[in-house]
Amino acid sequence: MNSKLIGSSLIIAGTAIGGGMLAMPIISSGVGFIGITIVMILIWLTMCYTAILLVETYKDNNPEDGLSTMTYKYLGKAGSIVTGISMLTLMYALVSAYIAGGSDILRLNLSKWLGADISPQITAFIFTVLFGGIVGLGARIVDIATKWIFVIKLLFLFVVIVVIFGHVKIDNLLQMPLESKLFFSSIPVIFTSFGFHIVVPSMVKYLDGDIKMLKKAFIYGSLLPLIVYVIWQLSILGSIEPETFFTIIKETKGLEAVIIAVNGVSESKWMNIPLNIFFAAAILTSFLGVALALFDYVKDLSKKKSFGKNTVIIYLITFIPPLLFALYYPKGFVIALSYAAISVVITSLFIPVLMYIKVKQERKESITLFQKIAFSLIFAFGTSILVIQVLMTAGILPILD
Repeated sequence: MNSKLIGSSLIIAGTAIGGGMLAMPIISSGVGFIGITIVMILIWLTMCYTAILLVETYKDNNPEDGLSTMTYKYLGKAGSIVTGISMLTLMYALVSAYIAGGSDILRLNLSKWLGADISPQITAFIFTVLFGGIVGLGARIVDIATKWIFVIKLLFLFVVIVVIFGHVKIDNLLQMPLESKLFFSSIPVIFTSFGFHIVVPSMVKYLDGDIKMLKKAFIYGSLLPLIVYVIWQLSILGSIEPETFFTIIKETKGLEAVIIAVNGVSESKWMNIPLNIFFAAAILTSFLGVALALFDYVKDLSKKKSFGKNTVIIYLITFIPPLLFALYYPKGFVIALSYAAISVVITSLFIPVLMYIKVKQERKESITLFQKIAFSLIFAFGTSILVIQVLMTAGILPILD
């Protein structure tokens, strides 16, 4: 395996593995390890397949072409606009989730260190100004910060898993879902955690349009998050009594519930340190990456406007909407991730399939029976996620946040 293939696989994996995995135990607590593992495997197969479809569309195109160019070419102006709106709403939803989750962790630690009860709104503002400021300094600073934080994240993830793995009990892993509706509610957040399609154009360019190597990169790069997620879920769900964990989450919203539950597993008073560092690092790497992408996207959209070169205005447009969400929904980490699933459905399921069908038509190639069945299942799956989100919004399906 050459260095470029390894590098691209790690970029793909790194794009998926982030703050979203922190929400997994929360939404999995009432589902059980077996049920949530089945969900993760099915979602991985679907997302890996559609990523390969998107790679296939580049076979006769310039590797330098971006997603906007490709969607405009094959799906017209309407397709390009829908993709653009989906990308924008996806990034805003993710930044909102990371501000909510990051401020939650910041509040817990400040309260512990200072011995004072600080409101979630204040910590949300501090988090946004402090770490959003790093984004405002540019990609070079974000790149340096992300590399160091990513290493810290992996190191302390390993420490957390090693400590709690010894407390895993088979009985906990074999528990059936506590509530059947929670099985469906878990799907949008798990689905969002496999969202790596945004890097397809970058990887095509990086690997010079080598379709064979690109397919390998997305198989290996998407398989790594699946393995990490399964080990993470096994460690958390296997070491905590399902009823106990479910009760803690219902009583204590947000990431604080996971911290409390995991701290209860180990008798060591030092367990709180690696756990908090890992949570903070996971949130920060995700926040910095997505916030930078959003900042640049807004700057690009505004370049023809009178304020297009005003960095302060661009900064405010980037961070005020997600900050407002975090102020009004301070425990909305899982909620925001769920809503992000709507945009991921469009950009990672619908768009790749529609583009691939159009490409096959232009090449005058027929679509096989297997592909027709697969495409039908993908559209049905994507539609079901949208329906689940609507039912969760309407209060028909429960939300663990």
